[in-house]
This record gives sequence, structure tokens and C-alpha cells, in this order.
Amino acid sequence: MGAYRLLLAVLVAVSHMGKTFMGLNPGVIAVISFLIISGFVMTSLIERNYQAPGKVGLFYLDRVLRLYPQFLLYFFAASAVLYILFPGSPQEAELTFKNIAASLAMVPLGFYMFGATGSGILPPAWSLGLEMCFYLVIPFLILYRARGVAFILSVAVFIPACLGLINTDVYGYRLLPGVLFIFLCGSYLYKPQAKSLAIVAGTAVAAALIFIAIMAGWIERRPSNAEVAAGIALGVPVVYLLTKLKYHRADEFLGNISYGVFLNHYAVMYFLHGLWPISSYDAYTVAKILGLSFLLSGVSYYCVERPALKLRHALRGGVKDGGRQVRGGETAA
Repeated sequence: MGAYRLLLAVLVAVSHMGKTFMGLNPGVIAVISFLIISGFVMTSLIERNYQAPGKVGLFYLDRVLRLYPQFLLYFFAASAVLYILFPGSPQEAELTFKNIAASLAMVPLGFYMFGATGSGILPPAWSLGLEMCFYLVIPFLILYRARGVAFILSVAVFIPACLGLINTDVYGYRLLPGVLFIFLCGSYLYKPQAKSLAIVAGTAVAAALIFIAIMAGWIERRPSNAEVAAGIALGVPVVYLLTKLKYHRADEFLGNISYGVFLNHYAVMYFLHGLWPISSYDAYTVAKILGLSFLLSGVSYYCVERPALKLRHALRGGVKDGGRQVRGGETAA
């Protein structure tokens, strides 16, 4: 699944360079697959390591050690570039104590649309706030067998958002109530039973029908609703098939650099634009940004994330799955 995660990070990056595919934003479609993967991996992680109420705090610590090291590096790198190369810009104006403190708490990033923090310093990081909200609830949904109720309630929020009865982009893409069922599709794919497979397959089929209805004009096209539907319809079967593949070291390496690429491409774009103003994102410019992003991600993984990875392994007590170490808890077997 590592190569797929890197592909998703690249799609997010190119979407921020203004690239679309058949009028669709590939970044939104990619984020939906990230949510499905997250649901799968977190369920695996909890059931193998933290399946007791008293271990929920350790699960949260595990997640902090996963998300924060590279986030802090690239958040401050982007802040430094904005401060030095873009004085007086709207993004540089967000470098206030309030915004920085709220951003470092991470959860407020997912509520930027309500003024909880700014969104211009490291724009992709808003989804980390959404991830953190999911991390807060998923242990209890699993431990107390509440996934089914949560799934239904989430769909009840998503449908009116998709139809435009409430804000489509906010409640149908960015906030947890409307997308929790997408995370849970991934959760159901971990050790799936017939019932859970039926739920997930039915969701993918329904999403495909919604996408067709949107593109045909039967449902009004609104911000992100076509992309979210497409992301579910495509992401569910792809993630299901990828969970059946065996572990491979090359795949793990590609997955290891995906998080850095997801985080750092905006800092790279800021830096290059500050040195040589970019008039358009042609193929050469896109390749240059992605190449530098890959290089920096490799360095930051080995220099910043791997030390934290050792702490996470120690936290889990060297848990093994079927006699094989699951490396980092992020690359699904």
C-alpha cells in the first residue's frame, strides 16, 4: 500500500498546482482514499495493540509520535520561507501567535473554516486536524462496538451535504460527522466478515451511482461532492485489493516518504516561487517541485521520523502480526 499512498500524496500536490482531471480535483479524490486507509490501519493498530480502555491514552501517544515530527519540521520550514521571502503577503500575515499556537495543537486545523486558525501557512495540514478528530473517537467506537450506529449517523449528515441542503464542502468533506463513514469503510475492511463487506461494497456502489447522477446533472454539482463520491467508489475496491498484497520492502520505502511529500510540497512551492516567481506550473516545474519534495521527504524520514518510529515500536512492545513485525503500523500487510 506504500506506493499507493505516495501516488495519493502526488495527486494532492499536483492538485495544489492547479491540475485537474476531466474537471475533477484529484487531490480531493486522493484524500478520500487516505481516509479509507486510515480507517483500516487504525483498526488494525487498536485491535493488535490497544484493545482495552486503559490503553487508549497510549494509542493517542502513538498517533502524536506518528504525526508530529515531520509536521513540526515542515510547518516551521513553511513559516520561515513565508516570513523571509513573502513579507506582507496574506500567508505571512497568518504568522501570528494565535494562529501558530492553534496550528501546533493540530485539531484546530480541521476547523479553519470557522476561524479556529489560518489555512495559508501549510494548507494540506487541515486534513491532519480531521485525522486527529478521527483518532479521538475510533478507539471507543471499536471498544464499545458502536461503529454501526456511527456509520448510520455519519451517512445521515453526508447525504444532505452532498445534496446541498447544508454546506457541501464543510459537512460533506472536511468535518468528521459527514465523513466518519468513509473512515469506517476502511475500518470494516480489516478482518472483514460478510456483513461488513456488504456494507462497504454497498457504500461503494451507492457512491458510484451518486457520482454518475452528479455528472449527469441529476444532482447539482457542488464543491467537492463529485470528487468525494468518486473517491469512495474508487478508493474502497483499490484499498481492499491492496490489503491482500504481501509486504515488500520497496513498497514500504515508498510509503515512508509519502507523508513527507504530502506535507512539504507547499513549502517547496513557496520556496521556489520566492526565488523565481512561477508564472505557470508546466511539466518541468511540476517535476522540479516533486523531485525536490521527494528528496526532502527521504531526508526527513530518516533524520526526523525514524527516531520517533523507534519510540512507537517500543510503545507497542514489539507487537508482531502472524510472526512478522508490522513496520511502523502504517504499511498494511
